[in-house]
Amino acid sequence: MKNIKYLALLFSLTLLISCGQDDADSVTNPGVYSPTSEVNVGFTDTNIDQMVLENDPTADPLTYTIGTNINPLDVSITLTLGITSSDGSPDGASYPETVIIPAGESSVDVQLSFSDDGDAEGFAEEIYTFRILDVDFGSSDVYYLTQGELTRNITVIDSEPDFTAPPGAVEITVTWSNAAKDLDIFLIEGDLDLDGTVLDDSQGVTTTEQVVLSADEEGVFSLYMYEWSSDYPVEYDISFTFPGGRVETFTDAKIQDDSFQFTLIKASLGAQFGYRITQL
Repeated sequence: MKNIKYLALLFSLTLLISCGQDDADSVTNPGVYSPTSEVNVGFTDTNIDQMVLENDPTADPLTYTIGTNINPLDVSITLTLGITSSDGSPDGASYPETVIIPAGESSVDVQLSFSDDGDAEGFAEEIYTFRILDVDFGSSDVYYLTQGELTRNITVIDSEPDFTAPPGAVEITVTWSNAAKDLDIFLIEGDLDLDGTVLDDSQGVTTTEQVVLSADEEGVFSLYMYEWSSDYPVEYDISFTFPGGRVETFTDAKIQDDSFQFTLIKASLGAQFGYRITQL
């Protein structure tokens, strides 16, 4: 009887020890989080916020560094990248969609450049967000990923403004000296768009015509003109009067046929508005 009790006790202790070893082994199985296998991956450069011109042929690409917080790993890391823009159209951005941190290295440099996306945004700011979408350690299940800095923002503008002015309306005045001529002018929303909305027009019978761009308008606008009886050419002067008193004047301009004569870009730049006038 004593021998039976002894054997039963020995069996119970053996089972208890075996179960304890199984539990201990379970926390060191590959792929399960432990401080020694934790890898932080993200942007490690200092290019937090950059501003670039969208179509600047002299500009160097932006360079970003993506890396880990530890010594080089014994496996390669595959990174999937993406970009979004505040206007929903990131077509002007060029970058590699996939990059690799090779085994034995702890970082990789990525270049991002911009070109004209075909949209006339003027100098209104467009925010691009460059981001890490996915991190893959391949077939290895040794490492546990923690997120580092996953995004970088870039402010992109088509062009810089010629000047700035406070909020308010813009008056556009056309005058000419030949009273036998009769010019009519139209302020149209859009970039040389004959189907654009006519915001204001002036079709009087004197030698002065004036249209006004209201204070709440922003974007690209075009000035269309014609001589009522098609008696061309016509020489004229035109002035743009901005809030705060600034006046931009073009003298001895000449219209040869029914056509667009000027474009005006207006965009908010904080407390001021930026402007650019282009004579066509």
